[in-house]
Amino acid sequence: MMRRLLLLVVMLCLGCPEVVAGGETLRVVAGTSLVEDIVSDLTSGRVSMVTITPGSSCPGHTDIKAADMAFAADADVALVHQFQENMPQVKTMLAAANPQLRVETLAIRGAWTIPTVQAEASRRIAEILAAVRPSWQAEIRQRVAARLERIAAAEARARQRLAPLAGGAVLAAAMQAEFVRWAGLTVVKEYGRAEDLTPRDLVGLMEAARGKRVIGVVDNLQSGAETGRPLADELRVPHLVLTNFPGSLPGTQDYFGLLDYNVGRLSALAAR
Repeated sequence: MMRRLLLLVVMLCLGCPEVVAGGETLRVVAGTSLVEDIVSDLTSGRVSMVTITPGSSCPGHTDIKAADMAFAADADVALVHQFQENMPQVKTMLAAANPQLRVETLAIRGAWTIPTVQAEASRRIAEILAAVRPSWQAEIRQRVAARLERIAAAEARARQRLAPLAGGAVLAAAMQAEFVRWAGLTVVKEYGRAEDLTPRDLVGLMEAARGKRVIGVVDNLQSGAETGRPLADELRVPHLVLTNFPGSLPGTQDYFGLLDYNVGRLSALAAR
């Protein structure tokens, strides 16, 4: 008896998921670190999880690891973004999983970095997790309610910090344009990845910026952190890099750190 008790204590100290919540665990495949962050928060560490696209990676250029394939083969649920469901590498991974794997496509419209969209995603993932593990429903309801309160408070703080920027004009990477507009800025023109931009595109961006009193150029980390720098240099305005995924930069360990980071970068433009 004593030996079994000691073994249990050691397993708990090592964070073994098999003894959490009375032995009931959940194996989750998360599409990105945005999904990973929500799942971790709503389950208080009661899951084993693999994330298809780490925070600093571009979802379109993600390679599936053999270890991730092995994990998916015995997973309970996969939560993927709508834009991921037809990606060849994701389809291959899910096709190799066990037939009982529950695959949920998160058809959430809008950029998940925007608080209202993040709240919708949190509610949807909470519904799925509660359906997969009914015995966790009460805790998940409590945790999602607390998360939604934190999101609302974070949005209020962000709005206050961003208020001086209202109406300011910028050039922005397409993958950040929606968030930048939410922040109250005017996107004069969007641009794509560096490998897709032609000299003619660059000329068009410069022409669009002329006479608009552009105060900055906003890049997206995952699609090219240096794409807009030549434009910023030519316009003699700040060059900013925002990020779309938690865990991509120091201080962006979760959604709240991510939002704070992006808002902080943008608020620096208020001095222009």
